[in-house]
Formats: sequence, C-alpha cells, structure tokens
Amino acid sequence: MDHNDDFPLDLPTRDPPPPLEPILESCVITTNRVRCRDGTIQIFTDRVIVKNGQSAPFNLAGNFVDENDDDRTDISFDNVSDEENSRNYSQQQNEIAYLIGEDIRDAIYGRVIRGTVLRRSSENDIWTETDEECAIKEMPWERIRNGQDRSSENPKDEIAAMQHLMRFYTNDLTGQQVSATTAIRRTRIIMPLDFLYDHQNLYTITPYCAGGELYDLLDMSRQFTEEESRQLLSGILDGVEWLQRAGLTHKDIRLENIMVSENMTVIIDMGMCLRIPFLDDEQANEVPQPAQRCLMNSRPRCGKLKYMAPEVYSQQPFDGYAVDMWAVGVCLFIMLTGREPWNRPFMLDHNFRNFTNEVSYDTNLSADAIDLLKWMLFLDPRKRLSVQQVRRHPWMT
Repeated sequence: MDHNDDFPLDLPTRDPPPPLEPILESCVITTNRVRCRDGTIQIFTDRVIVKNGQSAPFNLAGNFVDENDDDRTDISFDNVSDEENSRNYSQQQNEIAYLIGEDIRDAIYGRVIRGTVLRRSSENDIWTETDEECAIKEMPWERIRNGQDRSSENPKDEIAAMQHLMRFYTNDLTGQQVSATTAIRRTRIIMPLDFLYDHQNLYTITPYCAGGELYDLLDMSRQFTEEESRQLLSGILDGVEWLQRAGLTHKDIRLENIMVSENMTVIIDMGMCLRIPFLDDEQANEVPQPAQRCLMNSRPRCGKLKYMAPEVYSQQPFDGYAVDMWAVGVCLFIMLTGREPWNRPFMLDHNFRNFTNEVSYDTNLSADAIDLLKWMLFLDPRKRLSVQQVRRHPWMT
C-alpha cells in the first residue's frame, strides 16, 4: 500500500463549481396555543415559528440584491399582515411548526436554540407538541451581511450544501422521499428540517443531536480505547463516503463538528463545503457525481489549523477528498491519544516535523493503529489513504 488508489493524477486543476442558489421559505414568529405533551394547553408568546406560504432565493430573502434589480420578485408583506399571511397559508398545508426553547450555544452569526417540532392535522386544530426535538440556528440578516467577507463560514454555502445532499440522497433512492432523521441515520450527515426566513433573521432547522459534540465526550474520558475509536471512525467514514458520493468536500471536519446522536456519529457544520470540480464541467452540475474529479485550485486558508491538510495550509492545489481524509486522520489521532498532534501543519512546527519523521507516535498504541495513522496522515496526498483503503486496513478489520 504505497499510494492512494483514488487520487486524481495528471489532470488540470479547476475551481469548484458554484453552488446552486438556495431557496428559503418565509415564516413568522407568532403567539399560539399549544397542546403540550402532558395534555395541557399553554399559550406561548412570540415563540412559535410558522411558515406562511412564501419562498424566495437566499439573496432575495436576505436583501443581498439591488432593490431595482429586474430579477427581484415581490416578497413584501406591506399589503397583508404577517398574521394574515400565516392564516392564509395554514388553510393550504402548514402541518409543521417549531416551538422556540432555550439557547444552546452561540454561533458565528447568531445563536443555536433548542426547539420542539409542532404538528397538527388541519388549520382548525391547535398545534400539538411532539417528541421530536430540533436545533434552530437563528442568524440576523444584518450580521450575515456584515460578516460574509470576514468569516470563512458562509450560511448560504452551508444551506446550498445541505440542499444538494438532500437532493442527492433522494435521487439515490430513485426519488423516494424520506424524513431528515432517516436520512441522517443512513448518511451520518446532518440533514435539514427547514430553511426559513423573516425580515430580521435566517433560521436553519435540523434534528437535535442529544449526545453533544464528540469533542466534549473525548474531553470527559481523556481518550478513547482503540475499540471505541474504531467504532467511531467507522461512522465518520460513512459520512465522508456520502459526501464524496455527492461530489462534496467538507473542508472543516473536526471533533467539534461531529455530533453524537442515538449512539452514532453525525457530521455537521457544512459552511465551508465546496463542490468537487470534474473533468467535464457540464457533468459537474449533475447528481449523482461523474467518475473523474480534478484537483482544486489553491484557495485562502480556512478552518482550524490543527486539522488542516498541509497542502491547504501552504495554499497549493488540493484534492477535496484527500484533505477530508487528512482531517479524519487527525480526529483519529486525538481520539486514540487524547492530545492534539501539532499546532500548524508545516515543518517549522516542531511536533509536526517529528510526526512526519515518525518519531512522535504514541508507543501505547498497537502497531496496526500506528500504521493506519501514518498512512492517513501521509504528507504526500498521493500516498494518503482513501476511504476504501482505510476500511480495508488491518486495524479496521
């Protein structure tokens, strides 16, 4: 095993294809009566997110386009109130809404809120609280507009990547519609419940992962055993393989972006995702992906330095699949040892130089674990293992 059996050689480098424009649904935050799980009915003031039947492209919803742009469509609520819009839409469908709960954590552009999915069978019913919990990422449009040039994460690209993944997954099932929860179980990647907007905020709503971040679980146990790490790595590889099948590179895989839910790992935070360029530009817009991908032209550094592949750090052309596998290798190293391998992936970093010279491996690890780490974290991406090669490695089997 002296080379990556999946590396694109002797092909031109290309920029990633642009993501498709995400489509968002309009919503209002209302005061509503809700039948709670214990059977009681409560009134929740300004805490129920209800769709109102309108939709718009991302740029239009967030007012990123010129008011006089000929392509602008009217999404104004000036003539009809938000409440009336909500009632009109309820007569058509609107079987799902979301109850806003407590804050979970801050996010780059806003906050993440723990919520509950509400359902009803008709507009004459009151909303009923379900057992389904969700994570609501609330991001003010003003913060997105002010920060889009200063942050490496982009809510528009994240939504585009998640919609791309859901389309790919649905097409893979020959058009069969499945729930976000089912898609998560099968792909090990976060899937959307809704992408909503109002005049003030953008809301991305996903199923709630009750187990928390893998990083926090590792912090509590210091390090995982080889058997625990093997099981976790298997789930992470499932997610990476689905990303590759969909023609995407995550570019920000790290323990903080891997959640645990129902005893499985789930890859989250798609804000740095890029589409893989392929030899035939027309094929690059197709789902599923064509077979022959190309290297990407160099791009500005983004993501956490500890997980960044050396070719990305040095701003060279890179293979989207190989840089994700490097990051997965760093995750595995931290899981097995309980420590981070280096600060920056370049030779002036003492720990990185020692590691690439094979003098920094943990002697408490098995020989197979050390061998796998060596090949996953190979400096030359042409020799770095692919997903399939990692699965076939003796340590995995």
